[in-house]
Amino acid sequence: MKPFAFALGALLLAGPAGAQTPSPRWGSLELGGGPYLPRVDHEFSGKTPWRDVFGGAPAPMWRLHVAKAVYAGAGGSVEVGVRTGFFTKPGHAVDKGGAPTADRATFNIIPTSLTLTYRADQLYEGWRIPLVPYARLALERYNWWTAKESKWTQRGATNGFSGSLGAALVIDSLDPTAARDLDNEMGVNHTALYFDVTKSRVDDFGSGRSWDLSENRLLWSAGLLLVF
Repeated sequence: MKPFAFALGALLLAGPAGAQTPSPRWGSLELGGGPYLPRVDHEFSGKTPWRDVFGGAPAPMWRLHVAKAVYAGAGGSVEVGVRTGFFTKPGHAVDKGGAPTADRATFNIIPTSLTLTYRADQLYEGWRIPLVPYARLALERYNWWTAKESKWTQRGATNGFSGSLGAALVIDSLDPTAARDLDNEMGVNHTALYFDVTKSRVDDFGSGRSWDLSENRLLWSAGLLLVF
């Protein structure tokens, strides 16, 4: 914890004196992920088809998010974006009696999202406070397919929505020279580490005919944020 506390202290003490005006804002890029476990079994009274085949442990869902700034000023920034990623969970197929077999099965998702994000950038731009909170709303479409022994068995898509709250730790002040060079050469205004929690409802808006792919609990994710 001491190196982290030292780094955070250095960021908090870094003042506007060493700052430079960043290049014009275009948007942001995020790359990260977190553990995901869908609520498929929630729909089946007393039965647990997901757990029987894939177990009860989560697996990582990786995400790539690109967003365009539609506002960036004294009140922070607002971005609209698109997000995609990948999730796969291996398991074993079961027979009609529910007993596991030797056949391998996988459940795969390519999640896609349209996003609206507010980020309180003014805390860093104006006051050099490196911990920047943000909020996000998203329309979700989870494109999924199942496979048994590498052969597709079912496929479809489930729609829904999600809301996220998070914070980004701006790390520019750890190496101001490198941060300045990155902005001058590649237009990256700021580099940050982010962490957020998401509440999702991905069940075709309550349809009883669709699998519930909402996160079983709050979905947390973490990764790298580039603002450019």
